[in-house]
Amino acid sequence: MAYRPVIGGGLLISGLLLAVIQLLQLTQLPGSSVTLAFNTLPFVLVAVAICYTGLTIARDSRYETYATLIVSWGLGSALSFVAVFVLITGTAQQPGVTLLLGAIDAGSAGGLAGLLIGLYDAKNRRTLATVEAFATKLEGMNQYGKVLNQSADIESVGSLCIEVLEFVLGGDGAMFVIGDTQFESVSSTLSEVDSATLERAAAGMADHESLSAVTESKGFDELRNGEPGSTLAIRIPAGEQTAVLFAVFYELETPDDETLDLVELLAAHVATALSSLETQQPDDQPFV
Repeated sequence: MAYRPVIGGGLLISGLLLAVIQLLQLTQLPGSSVTLAFNTLPFVLVAVAICYTGLTIARDSRYETYATLIVSWGLGSALSFVAVFVLITGTAQQPGVTLLLGAIDAGSAGGLAGLLIGLYDAKNRRTLATVEAFATKLEGMNQYGKVLNQSADIESVGSLCIEVLEFVLGGDGAMFVIGDTQFESVSSTLSEVDSATLERAAAGMADHESLSAVTESKGFDELRNGEPGSTLAIRIPAGEQTAVLFAVFYELETPDDETLDLVELLAAHVATALSSLETQQPDDQPFV
């Protein structure tokens, strides 16, 4: 079950109720307007901030994993503030309504403080998770790099590239081609790509720098058969020829910098492997 919209909606409703209570306090309870304004306005702003926090959580999918954590911080802090308020005013001779409104004010302030702490905690956890995920991918990439440098032929290099792009980087399809004026597919999981599309996409990479990931070029949409998503490619020197590595992502509109960096790292490993294979090739004989 997705709790994020429920939690966000609950915070939004809670903030609205708190704002209504504060406005009723301003208009219904006796006292000077100035006193009530100074006592009430800050807590109206607190209620608005809680509403905004709830709306942000409900609308932003980045909080999907951390919504429960954030609201737990808010509830815990609100209860703590109320408990401290009760301890301080437990022996005070004040009307019950005044004490109740004071507890609501304390809970509101504590809830907002807890939500802010929760948002900060969620941000740190998300950053840590991103760093750990990148470190895991980087470790896997380096392991594949060692295997690539031990490849016996161009087909092994192509197969390993496809494996990295799909299983390490989460691609939905990949293709490794090589050639000069004409290109040939060495390894591919893009079964519906015809030779004309392959040639057009590979030839379109001629204008781009080697070992630099590209996300926009000729024929990229055709590699996805016009479906939504993104395509990235990178040119790799292969002796007198050029290798091009393509990857297709159907659920990713634009590859992030992390993915581009890892693809460029993969390309560097592939370039080293191809250079090693080139020394084993008979004189002037191309890879394919």
